[in-house]
Amino acid sequence: MESKWGKQREQINVSLNVEQAEFTRDAWSKNLYIRLFQFLIASVNEGIKISSQLSAKPLSVGILDIYGFEIFDNNGFEQFCINFVNEKLQQIFIELTLKAEQEEYISEGILWTPIEYFNNKIVCDLFESRKPPGIFANFVL
Repeated sequence: MESKWGKQREQINVSLNVEQAEFTRDAWSKNLYIRLFQFLIASVNEGIKISSQLSAKPLSVGILDIYGFEIFDNNGFEQFCINFVNEKLQQIFIELTLKAEQEEYISEGILWTPIEYFNNKIVCDLFESRKPPGIFANFVL
């Protein structure tokens, strides 16, 4: 570790055990991620500000942080629920975007190349179906 005091430089060597080294690595990584994300947001905001001055209507960017990129040795009930929510979001996207748009194209006689997709309704039904009972129906609250 190196620190700078005024005009002098001082180098400090610190021995860390595995747990301390992992903690330090994770802290540095999180801090780097936060700073990069803040830089990205500031850059996008600056671009939007400039573009908004040229546009008649205000501009915005929406960001959705999807869970699921975490890696755990053991997943608990919380991760189970997060997985369910991800499946529901995917199902909503499929229903509102892919399926509905393609049905509208058919009804209006618009020619297009159909998009093939896996409709994950069967996965969502596995969680929330009442008949036959899905996973959630078996929980006693």
